Amino acid sequence: MRHVTVGEAGPVDPTVPAGRGRGPARRVSQLVAAVAALVVASCGGDVPEAQPEPPAVEASAPQDASLAEVVGVAPGGDATLRAIVLLDPHHEVDVPLPEEMPVMDQIGRQFVPKFILVRAGQTINFISSEDDIHTVHVKNSAGESLFNVAFINGSSYTHTFEVGDALTVICDTHTEMFADIMVVDSPYATVAARDGSFTLPGVVPGRYTVTVIFAADRREYEVEIVPGRNDLDFTEM
Repeated sequence: MRHVTVGEAGPVDPTVPAGRGRGPARRVSQLVAAVAALVVASCGGDVPEAQPEPPAVEASAPQDASLAEVVGVAPGGDATLRAIVLLDPHHEVDVPLPEEMPVMDQIGRQFVPKFILVRAGQTINFISSEDDIHTVHVKNSAGESLFNVAFINGSSYTHTFEVGDALTVICDTHTEMFADIMVVDSPYATVAARDGSFTLPGVVPGRYTVTVIFAADRREYEVEIVPGRNDLDFTEM
């Protein structure tokens, strides 16, 4: 087992350019609302007891001896608030997009899940599983409408998000309903588990900037990823 020494860069002003390969991190100030979506209930009824775990968006490439597995821990959250971890390389990497398409449903006058993390170029499938008439109205961080589609039970609409940004999802019919989507350019990104643990398999070794976002807090760390297992601790925010 290899243990990687992490050099903490400390708190970073989201308005300061972060350098090559770290475009999505610059939008973190806009993302606070997106992360906060994990703690916001939408209209009509109680929050479901068990929300599905937010899917990781790391590459699904098979692990081999030349690649790395990043096993880490970020600040622990709760049932609704989780840390986000982004790995941005200082070198060129070619990481395929995940094959599985994320789904955002409408159930009980709520968007489920309330937060989705995807890489630029990924497609999300929006569906409705209830009889109420809804709209899925997605706006970018500037407040501009990307699309606004009406839904009835059984409706489906897919959209590919090409540009990294913090997006807001609302229902024009039930204005208390909302969710958030974070689109990142990072080739490796995930939402940590409730206890802060996360795993990113199939990482190309090299120098990386790791961005950890937890609620309104954000830190950047410089790390050297080597083949095999790399253990990282980002619990100190």
